[in-house]
Amino acid sequence: MIATITLNPSVDRRYNINELKVNTIQRTDDYQATAGGKGINVSRVIKLLDGNLTAMGFIGGYAGKFIKAELKKLKINNSFTKIAAETRSCINIIDHFKSSIEILEKGPEIKVSEKDRFLFDFKNQIKKVKVIIISGSLPEGIENDFYQEIIKIAKINDKKVILDTSGEALINGIKAGPDFIKPNQSELESIFNFKIEKEIDYLKAANKLQKMGAKNIAISLGAKGMYFFSQDSKYKIEVPEIEAINLTGSGDSLVAGLGVAVQRNMDIESSLKLANACGVANAVEKQTAYVDLKKVNNYIDKIKIKEI
Repeated sequence: MIATITLNPSVDRRYNINELKVNTIQRTDDYQATAGGKGINVSRVIKLLDGNLTAMGFIGGYAGKFIKAELKKLKINNSFTKIAAETRSCINIIDHFKSSIEILEKGPEIKVSEKDRFLFDFKNQIKKVKVIIISGSLPEGIENDFYQEIIKIAKINDKKVILDTSGEALINGIKAGPDFIKPNQSELESIFNFKIEKEIDYLKAANKLQKMGAKNIAISLGAKGMYFFSQDSKYKIEVPEIEAINLTGSGDSLVAGLGVAVQRNMDIESSLKLANACGVANAVEKQTAYVDLKKVNNYIDKIKIKEI
Protein backbone atom coordinates (compact mmCIF):
# COMPACT_ATOMS: atom_id res chain seq x y z
CA MET A 1 0.00 0.00 0.00
CA ILE A 2 0.99 3.64 -0.53
CA ALA A 3 0.38 6.43 1.97
CA THR A 4 0.11 9.98 0.64
CA ILE A 5 0.63 12.92 2.98
CA THR A 6 -0.97 16.31 2.31
CA LEU A 7 -0.49 18.59 5.29
CA ASN A 8 -1.97 21.62 3.51
CA PRO A 9 -4.83 20.29 1.34
CA SER A 10 -7.36 22.51 -0.38
CA VAL A 11 -10.59 22.70 -2.27
CA ASP A 12 -9.34 23.42 -5.81
CA ARG A 13 -11.67 25.52 -7.92
CA ARG A 14 -11.15 25.71 -11.70
CA TYR A 15 -12.79 28.39 -13.87
CA ASN A 16 -12.46 28.42 -17.66
CA ILE A 17 -13.26 31.79 -19.26
CA ASN A 18 -12.85 33.35 -22.71
CA GLU A 19 -10.11 35.86 -21.89
CA LEU A 20 -8.32 37.10 -18.79
CA LYS A 21 -9.03 40.84 -18.44
CA VAL A 22 -8.65 43.16 -15.47
CA ASN A 23 -11.56 45.20 -14.07
CA THR A 24 -14.22 43.07 -15.74
CA ILE A 25 -17.04 40.76 -14.68
CA GLN A 26 -16.56 37.27 -16.13
CA ARG A 27 -19.27 34.61 -16.43
CA THR A 28 -18.72 30.95 -17.15
CA ASP A 29 -20.55 27.64 -17.19
CA ASP A 30 -17.25 25.73 -17.33
CA TYR A 31 -16.04 25.32 -13.75
CA GLN A 32 -15.28 22.61 -11.22
CA ALA A 33 -14.47 22.12 -7.54
CA THR A 34 -12.28 19.17 -6.56
CA ALA A 35 -10.39 17.85 -3.56
CA GLY A 36 -6.91 19.28 -4.00
CA GLY A 37 -3.48 19.85 -2.61
CA LYS A 38 -0.46 18.14 -4.10
CA GLY A 39 -0.74 14.94 -2.10
CA ILE A 40 -4.43 14.57 -2.86
CA ASN A 41 -3.67 15.11 -6.54
CA VAL A 42 -1.12 12.31 -6.22
CA SER A 43 -3.75 10.13 -4.51
CA ARG A 44 -6.23 10.64 -7.33
CA VAL A 45 -3.76 9.51 -9.98
CA ILE A 46 -2.57 6.52 -7.93
CA LYS A 47 -6.18 5.37 -7.77
CA LEU A 48 -6.55 5.79 -11.54
CA LEU A 49 -3.46 3.59 -11.92
CA ASP A 50 -5.21 0.93 -9.81
CA GLY A 51 -2.90 1.55 -6.88
CA ASN A 52 -3.86 0.74 -3.30
CA LEU A 53 -3.51 3.75 -0.99
CA THR A 54 -4.59 5.75 2.00
CA ALA A 55 -4.52 9.55 2.11
CA MET A 56 -3.34 11.37 5.24
CA GLY A 57 -2.91 14.96 6.39
CA PHE A 58 -4.85 17.73 8.14
CA ILE A 59 -8.42 18.74 7.27
CA GLY A 60 -11.02 20.90 8.96
CA GLY A 61 -14.31 22.75 8.56
CA TYR A 62 -16.76 22.58 5.67
CA ALA A 63 -13.93 22.41 3.13
CA GLY A 64 -12.53 19.40 4.97
CA LYS A 65 -15.92 17.67 4.84
CA PHE A 66 -16.07 18.38 1.10
CA ILE A 67 -12.63 16.82 0.59
CA LYS A 68 -13.56 13.68 2.51
CA ALA A 69 -16.79 13.36 0.53
CA GLU A 70 -14.93 13.74 -2.77
CA LEU A 71 -12.38 11.10 -1.79
CA LYS A 72 -15.20 8.78 -0.83
CA LYS A 73 -16.70 9.21 -4.32
CA LEU A 74 -13.33 8.23 -5.77
CA LYS A 75 -13.09 5.25 -3.37
CA ILE A 76 -9.84 6.59 -1.93
CA ASN A 77 -9.28 5.47 1.65
CA ASN A 78 -8.28 8.27 4.01
CA SER A 79 -7.09 8.73 7.54
CA PHE A 80 -6.96 12.52 7.92
CA THR A 81 -6.29 14.21 11.24
CA LYS A 82 -9.10 16.64 12.06
CA ILE A 83 -8.20 20.24 12.93
CA ALA A 84 -10.24 23.11 14.35
CA ALA A 85 -9.50 25.61 11.56
CA GLU A 86 -10.97 25.67 8.04
CA THR A 87 -9.08 23.94 5.21
CA ARG A 88 -8.02 26.39 2.49
CA SER A 89 -9.28 26.90 -1.07
CA CYS A 90 -7.19 27.50 -4.20
CA ILE A 91 -8.38 28.99 -7.49
CA ASN A 92 -7.13 28.37 -11.03
CA ILE A 93 -8.56 30.63 -13.78
CA ILE A 94 -7.76 29.58 -17.36
CA ASP A 95 -8.73 31.43 -20.54
CA HIS A 96 -9.14 30.43 -24.17
CA PHE A 97 -5.51 31.37 -24.93
CA LYS A 98 -4.19 28.99 -22.21
CA SER A 99 -3.19 31.93 -20.01
CA SER A 100 -3.94 31.33 -16.35
CA ILE A 101 -3.90 32.78 -12.86
CA GLU A 102 -3.56 30.65 -9.73
CA ILE A 103 -4.59 32.05 -6.34
CA LEU A 104 -3.38 29.93 -3.43
CA GLU A 105 -4.65 30.60 0.08
CA LYS A 106 -2.06 30.31 2.85
CA GLY A 107 -4.11 27.80 4.79
CA PRO A 108 -4.97 27.17 8.45
CA GLU A 109 -2.67 27.29 11.47
CA ILE A 110 -2.06 23.91 13.03
CA LYS A 111 -2.06 23.59 16.82
CA VAL A 112 0.63 21.64 18.68
CA SER A 113 -1.97 19.13 19.88
CA GLU A 114 -3.12 18.58 16.27
CA LYS A 115 0.46 18.03 15.10
CA ASP A 116 1.04 15.49 17.86
CA ARG A 117 -2.19 13.69 16.98
CA PHE A 118 -1.11 13.48 13.34
CA LEU A 119 2.20 11.89 14.32
CA PHE A 120 0.32 9.36 16.45
CA ASP A 121 -1.99 8.55 13.53
CA PHE A 122 0.96 8.38 11.12
CA LYS A 123 2.91 5.88 13.25
CA ASN A 124 -0.13 3.60 13.34
CA GLN A 125 -0.98 3.87 9.64
CA ILE A 126 2.49 3.26 8.20
CA LYS A 127 2.55 -0.26 9.60
CA LYS A 128 0.32 -1.15 6.64
CA VAL A 129 2.21 0.65 3.84
CA LYS A 130 5.33 0.17 1.72
CA VAL A 131 5.73 3.62 0.13
CA ILE A 132 5.12 7.05 1.66
CA ILE A 133 4.68 10.08 -0.61
CA ILE A 134 5.03 13.48 1.03
CA SER A 135 3.86 16.38 -1.12
CA GLY A 136 3.36 20.11 -0.95
CA SER A 137 3.78 23.02 1.41
CA LEU A 138 3.70 23.09 5.19
CA PRO A 139 0.75 24.83 6.88
CA GLU A 140 1.13 27.58 9.45
CA GLY A 141 2.20 26.31 12.86
CA ILE A 142 4.33 23.48 11.46
CA GLU A 143 8.12 23.81 11.67
CA ASN A 144 10.29 23.62 8.54
CA ASP A 145 11.88 20.38 9.79
CA PHE A 146 8.58 18.53 10.20
CA TYR A 147 9.02 16.53 6.99
CA GLN A 148 12.43 15.52 8.32
CA GLU A 149 10.72 14.17 11.42
CA ILE A 150 8.18 12.24 9.35
CA ILE A 151 10.88 10.75 7.12
CA LYS A 152 12.94 9.63 10.12
CA ILE A 153 9.92 7.76 11.47
CA ALA A 154 9.35 6.19 8.04
CA LYS A 155 12.97 5.09 7.67
CA ILE A 156 13.02 3.55 11.17
CA ASN A 157 10.07 1.47 9.95
CA ASP A 158 11.90 0.56 6.70
CA LYS A 159 9.53 2.41 4.35
CA LYS A 160 10.35 3.93 0.97
CA VAL A 161 9.84 7.72 0.91
CA ILE A 162 9.23 10.12 -1.97
CA LEU A 163 9.48 13.82 -1.06
CA ASP A 164 8.08 16.56 -3.29
CA THR A 165 8.31 19.97 -1.68
CA SER A 166 10.47 23.12 -1.87
CA GLY A 167 12.50 25.65 0.10
CA GLU A 168 13.47 25.00 3.71
CA ALA A 169 11.05 22.07 3.95
CA LEU A 170 12.97 20.35 1.14
CA ILE A 171 16.40 21.21 2.52
CA ASN A 172 15.53 19.86 5.95
CA GLY A 173 13.69 16.85 4.54
CA ILE A 174 16.70 15.80 2.48
CA LYS A 175 18.77 15.49 5.65
CA ALA A 176 16.63 12.50 6.70
CA GLY A 177 17.52 10.61 3.50
CA PRO A 178 14.31 10.22 1.46
CA ASP A 179 14.58 7.62 -1.30
CA PHE A 180 13.41 10.05 -4.02
CA ILE A 181 13.03 13.80 -4.34
CA LYS A 182 11.47 15.70 -7.26
CA PRO A 183 12.67 19.30 -7.46
CA ASN A 184 12.25 21.46 -10.56
CA GLN A 185 14.62 24.03 -12.05
CA SER A 186 13.29 27.04 -10.15
CA GLU A 187 13.33 25.16 -6.84
CA LEU A 188 16.98 24.20 -7.38
CA GLU A 189 17.92 27.77 -8.29
CA SER A 190 16.23 28.99 -5.13
CA ILE A 191 18.12 26.51 -2.95
CA PHE A 192 21.59 26.97 -4.44
CA ASN A 193 21.37 30.57 -5.62
CA PHE A 194 22.89 29.98 -9.05
CA LYS A 195 21.37 29.93 -12.53
CA ILE A 196 20.70 26.47 -13.93
CA GLU A 197 20.77 26.44 -17.73
CA LYS A 198 23.02 23.64 -19.00
CA GLU A 199 23.36 19.94 -18.32
CA ILE A 200 26.51 20.56 -16.27
CA ASP A 201 24.48 22.85 -13.99
CA TYR A 202 22.01 20.05 -13.27
CA LEU A 203 24.90 17.68 -12.58
CA LYS A 204 26.37 20.22 -10.18
CA ALA A 205 23.06 20.70 -8.37
CA ALA A 206 22.46 16.93 -8.14
CA ASN A 207 25.92 16.40 -6.68
CA LYS A 208 25.17 19.00 -3.97
CA LEU A 209 21.82 17.37 -3.20
CA GLN A 210 23.44 13.95 -2.85
CA LYS A 211 25.99 15.36 -0.41
CA MET A 212 23.06 16.77 1.60
CA GLY A 213 21.49 13.30 1.88
CA ALA A 214 19.36 12.81 -1.25
CA LYS A 215 19.53 9.35 -2.83
CA ASN A 216 17.58 9.47 -6.10
CA ILE A 217 16.91 12.86 -7.66
CA ALA A 218 14.26 13.35 -10.35
CA ILE A 219 14.57 16.90 -11.69
CA SER A 220 11.40 17.81 -13.56
CA LEU A 221 11.89 19.89 -16.71
CA GLY A 222 8.26 20.16 -17.79
CA ALA A 223 7.90 19.78 -21.56
CA LYS A 224 11.63 19.01 -21.79
CA GLY A 225 11.33 15.87 -19.71
CA MET A 226 13.55 15.07 -16.76
CA TYR A 227 17.05 14.52 -15.47
CA PHE A 228 17.45 11.59 -13.09
CA PHE A 229 20.47 11.09 -10.85
CA SER A 230 21.28 8.27 -8.45
CA GLN A 231 24.52 7.00 -6.96
CA ASP A 232 24.90 4.54 -9.84
CA SER A 233 23.26 6.17 -12.86
CA LYS A 234 22.53 9.43 -14.64
CA TYR A 235 19.71 9.70 -17.18
CA LYS A 236 18.13 12.27 -19.47
CA ILE A 237 14.47 11.51 -20.14
CA GLU A 238 12.75 12.99 -23.19
CA VAL A 239 8.96 13.16 -23.48
CA PRO A 240 6.85 13.44 -26.65
CA GLU A 241 5.57 16.80 -27.85
CA ILE A 242 1.92 17.38 -27.02
CA GLU A 243 -0.68 20.10 -27.16
CA ALA A 244 -1.09 20.81 -23.45
CA ILE A 245 -4.53 21.73 -22.14
CA ASN A 246 -3.92 22.06 -18.39
CA LEU A 247 -0.44 21.65 -16.89
CA THR A 248 -1.65 21.92 -13.30
CA GLY A 249 -1.15 18.57 -11.60
CA SER A 250 1.34 17.16 -14.08
CA GLY A 251 4.13 17.12 -11.50
CA ASP A 252 1.83 15.41 -9.02
CA SER A 253 0.82 12.87 -11.66
CA LEU A 254 4.51 12.17 -12.30
CA VAL A 255 5.06 11.57 -8.58
CA ALA A 256 2.04 9.25 -8.47
CA GLY A 257 3.47 7.19 -11.32
CA LEU A 258 6.81 6.98 -9.56
CA GLY A 259 5.16 5.90 -6.31
CA VAL A 260 3.20 3.14 -8.04
CA ALA A 261 6.38 1.98 -9.81
CA VAL A 262 8.28 1.79 -6.51
CA GLN A 263 5.39 -0.04 -4.86
CA ARG A 264 5.40 -2.56 -7.73
CA ASN A 265 9.20 -3.06 -7.60
CA MET A 266 9.68 -1.92 -11.20
CA ASP A 267 13.22 -1.39 -12.49
CA ILE A 268 14.42 2.20 -12.66
CA GLU A 269 13.99 2.73 -16.41
CA SER A 270 10.45 1.34 -16.37
CA SER A 271 9.72 3.48 -13.33
CA LEU A 272 10.93 6.64 -15.06
CA LYS A 273 8.88 5.84 -18.16
CA LEU A 274 5.69 5.32 -16.15
CA ALA A 275 6.26 8.46 -14.09
CA ASN A 276 6.88 10.71 -17.09
CA ALA A 277 4.03 9.15 -19.08
CA CYS A 278 1.67 10.06 -16.23
CA GLY A 279 2.92 13.65 -16.25
CA VAL A 280 2.35 13.93 -19.99
CA ALA A 281 -1.06 12.23 -19.83
CA ASN A 282 -2.27 14.74 -17.24
CA ALA A 283 -1.22 17.71 -19.36
CA VAL A 284 -3.61 16.75 -22.20
CA GLU A 285 -6.65 16.65 -19.90
CA LYS A 286 -8.80 19.57 -18.76
CA GLN A 287 -9.25 18.08 -15.29
CA THR A 288 -6.41 18.55 -12.81
CA ALA A 289 -4.59 15.39 -11.66
CA TYR A 290 -6.40 13.09 -14.06
CA VAL A 291 -4.88 10.51 -16.40
CA ASP A 292 -6.42 8.14 -18.91
CA LEU A 293 -4.72 4.76 -18.46
CA LYS A 294 -4.81 4.04 -22.20
CA LYS A 295 -3.03 7.33 -22.89
CA VAL A 296 -0.48 6.59 -20.17
CA ASN A 297 0.36 3.25 -21.80
CA ASN A 298 0.58 4.93 -25.19
CA TYR A 299 2.99 7.60 -23.91
CA ILE A 300 5.18 5.02 -22.14
CA ASP A 301 6.26 3.73 -25.55
CA LYS A 302 7.20 7.27 -26.61
CA ILE A 303 9.38 8.13 -23.62
CA LYS A 304 13.10 8.09 -24.49
CA ILE A 305 15.79 7.46 -21.87
CA LYS A 306 19.50 7.88 -22.44
CA GLU A 307 22.45 7.66 -20.10
CA ILE A 308 24.61 10.75 -19.66
